[in-house]
Order: sequence, then structure tokens, then C-alpha cells
Amino acid sequence: MNVYLSISHATTCSPLLISIPHSGVEIPKSIQNRINQQAKRIHTDWQLDLLVRDFPFTIIDSKLSRYVVDVNRSKYSSKSSTLPIIPRYDESGSPLFKQYPSKSLQQQWIKDYYTPYYNTILEQITLKKQNNSKICLLDLHSYDDQYFNTDKIIISTRERTTISKESLNYILNCFKKVALTTQLDKPFKGGNIIHEVSKQSNVEAIQIEIPYSLYLHNNTLDSQKAKSLQEKLQQIFLQIEKYYKK
Repeated sequence: MNVYLSISHATTCSPLLISIPHSGVEIPKSIQNRINQQAKRIHTDWQLDLLVRDFPFTIIDSKLSRYVVDVNRSKYSSKSSTLPIIPRYDESGSPLFKQYPSKSLQQQWIKDYYTPYYNTILEQITLKKQNNSKICLLDLHSYDDQYFNTDKIIISTRERTTISKESLNYILNCFKKVALTTQLDKPFKGGNIIHEVSKQSNVEAIQIEIPYSLYLHNNTLDSQKAKSLQEKLQQIFLQIEKYYKK
């Protein structure tokens, strides 16, 4: 197993699979001499893995910082470069690396950190299909709502291409029942994970973006807010699991 990738609560019985690609903060020792220590890495999905750690569903999460390799970007978005996967600059335009990796090193990082994430998701889907006719992947993210004109939970579907209308309406209603307001596909339409995974037969996928204000205080879990959100999310996810088991 890749040390920068974690699987917990793996079970073939449940049709639900949770992915958390951006909560990681680790930087491999072999890369640390390349990075700019002064660069900011603000848009991390801080402690989202801890928020759902005890949920009884298969959870795959990346321990690697998205500012080294971003597993939610497509490597096919440019014919000449892998820049979307290995970013060059932080949010303020400062270089993330003192020495940006060569093309050959980029390919090595993709092999070591990017490809294993997708392989693990596909392996878990294959195992789950042994006991389930339909699978649902929930790709969990969070965002700093002080920078956006919304504080709602964003449900992203790549403009309704990663999930059926019936399933989407059911999921949106699950959020509504526990008084969590949602917004569809704006400002985030969804990344590469749900795009790729939903190509699999009998697999649907959505991206869920949770505003920081719902569970964080200074980038750490706010005990009161986090507990309330945990209870609501677990209730939602159990209902989604039940729906896909039918």
C-alpha cells in the first residue's frame, strides 16, 4: 500500500464509497528539498478526513498535499504538460517549488502518487460490485466560504453528467431533510475523480463541497459544529447507502 494513501472501513457489502483527495498535508522527504517553504497552501480540505473518520463506510483518502500532486485533476487536459496535476504556484502567485520537477520526474510522481489513487478506487468498486448492482462514490471536499458568494454545501455533478436525475434528486432531498442547504454545480462543477469514476458501468458519483464555516475554526475541527455536521452527514450517507442497495 502507498504510504500516502489510506483505506479505512473497507467492506464489499456497502454500495457506498467515500473519496477524500485533498485533506492531505504530507510532503515526501525526497521532495522537501524542492519545495518553497514560504509558499502558502491555503486551500487544503483541512481535517475533512477526521470529520468522517468513524463513519461505517469504505473511505479512501490521500495523505499527500494537493500542492505536490493533485489527484483530482485530469492528466489529459493538456497535450504538452502535466501542470494541472503538479501545480506551479500558490494562491498568491508564489512558486510552490524552488526547483520545479522535470517532465520525467513529473511522470514519476504521477506513477507514484496519482495513479495509485485511481487504481485503489477502481479496485474497491470492483469488489463492491460482487455484492451490489449499483455503486455510488461520494468525493468529499471543503472550501473557504469567506472567498465565495455562498456558504451552502455544493453538490457537483459535472453539469448532471455523473449521476442520474432520479438519484440526484433523492440525494438533494436527503440534505434538505436535515436542514443542510445545497447548491448545484456552482461555483464548483466537479473534478476529475467523479468524471472518471462515473464512466464505469453501474457507478454514479458526485462531489460534495462543505464550507469551512460548517465544521472548522482556524483550520481545526470546531467540536460543536463538527459534531452537529457529523450527525447530519452520517444520516444522509446512510440514506444514500440504503437507496443504492434497493
